[in-house]
Amino acid sequence: MLNESVEALQALKLGPMAERLKQWVDDPANRGKPHTECVLALALAQAQASAAKRTRCFLVRADLPPNIAMADVWVSSARGLSAQVLGNLATCDWIRLGQTVILTGATRTGKTYLAAALAREATQARLSVEYWRVPELLAACAIEKGAGTMAAFLKRLGRIKLLVLDDFATERATTEESHWLRQLLDGRERHGKAVMVASPNAVEDWDGYFEDATAADAIFGRLLEQAKPIVLKRVAGPKTPRRG
Repeated sequence: MLNESVEALQALKLGPMAERLKQWVDDPANRGKPHTECVLALALAQAQASAAKRTRCFLVRADLPPNIAMADVWVSSARGLSAQVLGNLATCDWIRLGQTVILTGATRTGKTYLAAALAREATQARLSVEYWRVPELLAACAIEKGAGTMAAFLKRLGRIKLLVLDDFATERATTEESHWLRQLLDGRERHGKAVMVASPNAVEDWDGYFEDATAADAIFGRLLEQAKPIVLKRVAGPKTPRRG
């Protein structure tokens, strides 16, 4: 009966459940336990495996290191990131509420690592996430425009639960590129979707990176209204600040 059950689960592509079932049956401590406990153990094994797979796929798509984890984020009031703030962000409630988080600070203060760790947490919470470095996003927009698929591209990005914009305001955006960003953020605001921005430049210096002042004003308005700003500082500590 065990072999048939394992084969049936594997046929349904529920390998983690099949493996957990074998472990459950082989463990003498489980004898006499209610069947409902076994079912729960199988469901949890499958859910954990699915979460791990989503995380791996996200990190590969975003071209991020595979070992990024919330446990490695360095919290320090002197650094500008308290344990309480990180804990609140890790719940992902701000994503579900469609809020914006702004991460700024000099290079090597860990902005990219923090953004990636929070995005990874969101994928594990079964929230859809897209992670883009802004120069690469704008290059992708140019390709989509040439292919005549820009509207569909922006629509898809407008509905993702969390959009991460890393390397924001690091290269000057042309008038057309500024309008693409405005359109993207307009769509996300309409649908109440969350945005996380990471930039090495202070918010007050962003103006110089957008050729079109009107589009820039609209972009800043979408991002900064009711945003949660976090300014990371470079300080000595027990851990080396992550890249970004």
